[in-house]
Amino acid sequence: MFPIAPEGRLFVVGTAWLAVITLLFGYTEPGAFLVTLAVALLLVFRDFVRRDPPVQALGLVAPVDGVVQSLDQGTDPFTGKPAQRIVIRQRALGEYHLHAPQEAKLLRRAWPGRDTGDPVDPQLNGQLGFAFETDEGQGFSLAFDLRRWPRFVRVGAVTGSRIGRGKRLGFAGFGSTVTLWVPAKSALTARPGQRVFAGMDRIGDLPGHAARPTGEPGG
Repeated sequence: MFPIAPEGRLFVVGTAWLAVITLLFGYTEPGAFLVTLAVALLLVFRDFVRRDPPVQALGLVAPVDGVVQSLDQGTDPFTGKPAQRIVIRQRALGEYHLHAPQEAKLLRRAWPGRDTGDPVDPQLNGQLGFAFETDEGQGFSLAFDLRRWPRFVRVGAVTGSRIGRGKRLGFAGFGSTVTLWVPAKSALTARPGQRVFAGMDRIGDLPGHAARPTGEPGG
């Protein structure tokens, strides 16, 4: 109904009601401040852009609105396999939504020092990481850097859930970086300096079906 991220509706609506009540009681200056705050929160939590993912079945879409910082070779922090790594810096002024790069099942979530006691790759230190797997058996990982302040992160996706390509995973702000690891044979088309929009701009393609051990049925 409202072009506001679900994670911010309580803040926006609550502040707006406080502004109305304050003004009705004749407190002009506090009321004006609350109106200004409500408008600022609306802009922070806005969800104005319509997100329509590209039609390519294996196409990867940007997980956040921002600018591509780098592309290089690396190692997936969850699988330990060789991977291509793409780093995207969020736009400083939002929108701050986090979207799934591809339709996949969420296999694992890791926030070192917070919600996991399992050993994790040092690449995930100070980051909230997610490991996914597609129906074709291709794994990819996503991590949001939490070391920058201020930050506000709410991710509703739970382990075992299936996420559609380009669908919202939650809200993650403000102006941080997101790292995406994809299989080494993926064809990335994004380039450093390119501006991308989450859930709609194609940044590359995953390879086809992953090789499976002999005797294991295909996906």
